Amino acid sequence: MEYQLIRSERRKTIGLQVKNAQVIVRAPTFVKTSYVESLIQAKLQWLNQKIAEQQQNSLVNPSFSEQFTRENTKQQPSVFIDGLPHRIIVSFGSPNVIHDPLEQSLTVIINKRYHALGLHCDITVSKIKSQIERWFKVSIENYLVNHLAIFSNKMSLHASSVKVRKYKSRWGSCNSRAELSFNYLLKMLPTWVVDYVIVHELCHIEHMNHSTKFWQLVAIYCPEYKNAKIWMHKNQPNLKWS
Repeated sequence: MEYQLIRSERRKTIGLQVKNAQVIVRAPTFVKTSYVESLIQAKLQWLNQKIAEQQQNSLVNPSFSEQFTRENTKQQPSVFIDGLPHRIIVSFGSPNVIHDPLEQSLTVIINKRYHALGLHCDITVSKIKSQIERWFKVSIENYLVNHLAIFSNKMSLHASSVKVRKYKSRWGSCNSRAELSFNYLLKMLPTWVVDYVIVHELCHIEHMNHSTKFWQLVAIYCPEYKNAKIWMHKNQPNLKWS
């Protein structure tokens, strides 16, 4: 489980907190990282429950579906792409998705038969969402294939297999068989943050934990990893997709 560790010389006890669906651990400087890892594992069920509750109850930034189904809202639906908010434009015709990075817009063209149902119909929203998700997957797969090869060669760490799929609460994963999985919603993040996720998961091939040696290896190939983690934490409310 991903978490933010904050150490303090003045602190005497360890504290666990879930804020904005992210885990924060506050610990004295003398506490070993291995102990923090074991504590996380012991509280895993409770932490997952809190994360799920906060993801469900957060109304600060409505999810994609909520933006479309709230008929009284005057704000145009939007979605993060490459780390920037993009307005969503829906039209009818030959199905397609067109990304305009200069205008920060994503035009979703759906079949004409949905026109009669209206944009607030659940069936229409589901179709728009599925087309965006397919576009997410294809777009990020191309990026991951190229950059995973670059970092793998630099780090001399190679995955036995790579999958791209949708996750609810993780950006990537690595198991003991060196099988990597990535969330296609990474398309919502800036590319430099995606690079951090790639390096992070590759480093797990060498270290299946978040030990000091793990973070030292991450720092070698992604010196901006702390800024990447800060960006992800700060923008987490904007990355809702349900």
